[in-house]
Amino acid sequence: MRYQRRVYSLPEALHDELVAALHARGALGFEVDETLAVGAVGGTRVRLTAWLTEPPPVGFDAFDLETDGWLTRGVRELERASLDEQDWLAPYRARSRPLALGGGFVVDPRDPEEIDGADDPEAGDPIAAPGRRLAIPAQNAFGTGSHETTRLVVAWLLALGRLEALDVLDVGTGSGILAFVAERLGARSILGVDLDRDSVITARANAHRNRCRPRLAVATLDALRPAPSVDLALVNVLPERILDAYPHLLRLLRPGARIVSSGNLATQRSSLLARFAALGLKAVGEKVDGEWVAWLLESRGETR
Repeated sequence: MRYQRRVYSLPEALHDELVAALHARGALGFEVDETLAVGAVGGTRVRLTAWLTEPPPVGFDAFDLETDGWLTRGVRELERASLDEQDWLAPYRARSRPLALGGGFVVDPRDPEEIDGADDPEAGDPIAAPGRRLAIPAQNAFGTGSHETTRLVVAWLLALGRLEALDVLDVGTGSGILAFVAERLGARSILGVDLDRDSVITARANAHRNRCRPRLAVATLDALRPAPSVDLALVNVLPERILDAYPHLLRLLRPGARIVSSGNLATQRSSLLARFAALGLKAVGEKVDGEWVAWLLESRGETR
């Protein structure tokens, strides 16, 4: 398999917005690897690398910096190259360190076969609480816990407290990290679903690695049994990729069930809350991290 690498120069303030746009069009992953200029006109500029399949996903056929307005906002394409398949994340794993996820959870993105598995306080590694250290080596699937949207969901899980009486659905499970956190917090059952087969394969390997036992499946929401069976849904997915599937999700929820919705840009707050309201959902709580916002949603009891 071959891949395509596209490299952009852009104002640092546009980083999250451009990543969200490219991810929505099918980009596999990103790396910010260099500050190009500090204090330049328009502020600090950074170098963003996006990785795609070769040929690129269909969504990229129509992506154009000029027609989509990115050019006038200071985004420039520096490079476009085709490359053979390789372990792109090996250098990242080699230099990465464990990171705090919140609530005593610590995620280690390194390859477990290359380390002794211990955190090093002298190197600045966070110390995990008992039972809350997760080995999630960086793979093609998203979700090593380093992104704000993942941490926001964990913050909501911690705020909700023990989950013993709850059946949890993790929508877009990726590498499985949120399913594992829910299990460690005592959820009665966890089902993680994803559209991407490779993500589910990765999640299953991570589950074995961390001695977790969620059910994991390649599935769409409309393919799941429609009988209400979910008390808490975790949706860490960009809204443009999931909102149209919300009617299927709502049919899976038991009365009184709640949804944690993450992956939302704060700049889209008003329009997204209006979309949720039209679905009969009300935001009863909000958490913000940088440019991202996550809501706790509850049904208002209206007709969907």
